[in-house]
Amino acid sequence: MKSILHQNVKNLTKLSGVNPSTFKRHTLPSVITCRCYNHNNSDRIIPELMEFPQLYTPKITNTIRNRFLAATLIRPYFDKDFTIGQFCSGAKLAAHQVSQSLATGDLSDIEDSLTPSCFSTVSRNLSLFSMKQRAELDLQLDDISNHYLYQIGIMMDDQPDEFGNYGRQVECTWVAQAFKDFLSLVDECGGNPMDVKRAMDAQGGLTVLNFRFIRDYSKNVEDSWTINALNYYKVLQP
Repeated sequence: MKSILHQNVKNLTKLSGVNPSTFKRHTLPSVITCRCYNHNNSDRIIPELMEFPQLYTPKITNTIRNRFLAATLIRPYFDKDFTIGQFCSGAKLAAHQVSQSLATGDLSDIEDSLTPSCFSTVSRNLSLFSMKQRAELDLQLDDISNHYLYQIGIMMDDQPDEFGNYGRQVECTWVAQAFKDFLSLVDECGGNPMDVKRAMDAQGGLTVLNFRFIRDYSKNVEDSWTINALNYYKVLQP
């Protein structure tokens, strides 16, 4: 299996220029479209929950690579049922559940959906939010739109374990744009797009969601997608 996978990595390098080191076990590389802001949380409409790059727009190179990885590595060798569309649909549902829990301040329902380190960091930083800041995270499914898979990362061990099996994990970074009570705002503005934009800008603009999911596909390991990084930010916040 390992030789077949490594041959696919070589083929991928030729076709898309991806460095084979991408597939070794390491943190997902920060090849991003990044926005930089003042990190004084007291000045922010939505303070940071984690130190995580602020992703906003998709990259065509990532999109091509994501489809290639899904078709040539993930489905043939890791998960025959994996599709980018289904993953994004599931990520949206997970993000909605997480948003609801964060807004109420009760994280008991999502503890199993986050990795322990992610849960610990989010819990600690959420405790510093004001009621108004937490309320900004109260997003409904209809509020979340324009979501997409930003980047796939595949991590494989260089050395086998004591049973001769190679560890392999997949990370997927998902991005979405949202606005709280968006449909109500459209009704209030009579559907006028310019009035809607002005009203949104007055409230800091769109809310952007950045979630990174991880799943262990190692042999004899039963696992599901969990969140190991997440953040929200307002496009126009200080």
